[in-house]
Amino acid sequence: LKESGNTNFRVRAITRDPTSEKSRAIESLVDEVVQADANDEASMVEAFKDCHGAFIVTNFWEDMDAQHEMAMLRTLKEAAKKAGVKHVVLSTMEDTRDFVNKAENKDTWKLSSGYEELGMYVPNSDGKGEVTKEYEDDTELPVTTFYTSFYYENFIYFGMGPARQSESDPYAITFPLADAKMSIVAVADIGKAACAIFQDESLIGKAVGVQSDLLTGKEIADVFAKVCGLPVQYNAVPVDVYASFGFPGAEDLANMFRFFNENADSFQSLRIVGDDLMKKMGGVTKLEEWVIANKGAFDLKPAAEAVPLTAAP
Repeated sequence: LKESGNTNFRVRAITRDPTSEKSRAIESLVDEVVQADANDEASMVEAFKDCHGAFIVTNFWEDMDAQHEMAMLRTLKEAAKKAGVKHVVLSTMEDTRDFVNKAENKDTWKLSSGYEELGMYVPNSDGKGEVTKEYEDDTELPVTTFYTSFYYENFIYFGMGPARQSESDPYAITFPLADAKMSIVAVADIGKAACAIFQDESLIGKAVGVQSDLLTGKEIADVFAKVCGLPVQYNAVPVDVYASFGFPGAEDLANMFRFFNENADSFQSLRIVGDDLMKKMGGVTKLEEWVIANKGAFDLKPAAEAVPLTAAP
């Protein structure tokens, strides 16, 4: 909103801790920073007071607890209603159960560990998707459901950028996507799209999606290779192999990527940015542009030459 030259709205940032380093970092980008907590409805009602619109985003990965995320979303919904917010833009993803439970190959899908009772395959998505339906069904809530994509920033902050096992190995991007294309987005483009949505009340009651690029795993690897000047391979692993990698959320992400692949047509079509929205956004950032701008975050080094083994004297 600020960067677009908007003069219609003041921007209020809501944070649990206005004194934190992250909160202070955005002070110059907004008009005011206020304290509130999505676990505390009363504090959110006060924070939303006099707001025309609210951009609602929750972070599953903070504690990896889908039920907690769902509870926060419900608290935010009630707070927005009580505060009289006139336009809610809800950042969300699909409930993958709607697709998987109707799929012919349903028996080949594994429920995410710890979420068997809830029947969740992708907790970071399914919880949001379930509560999104409650937002859409609430006739007292003026909401635009806003479907985002895989963040470019995951290549930096989630360790999904080019990596290698040893200094003598080539770099690789690893996804269980086979040769499917994936909708990906720059976080900045999410902000531009949200800004455009707030300035178009005809989008209330509708679903809007956003993507900055649509690429296969190999095309993503090729972009990194081109910009960074070193070979980067695409390592297409099976879903069960990715799920076995053992890092927190590996099972969840493996199923998420499988959903991206097997539900590609519906997933991608929802994220096509229409001409009117694209014009209001001022365009999107392609992956190559983003990697160029963030090249310093990817410190790729040439592979070391293997030292030949020699026999003992």
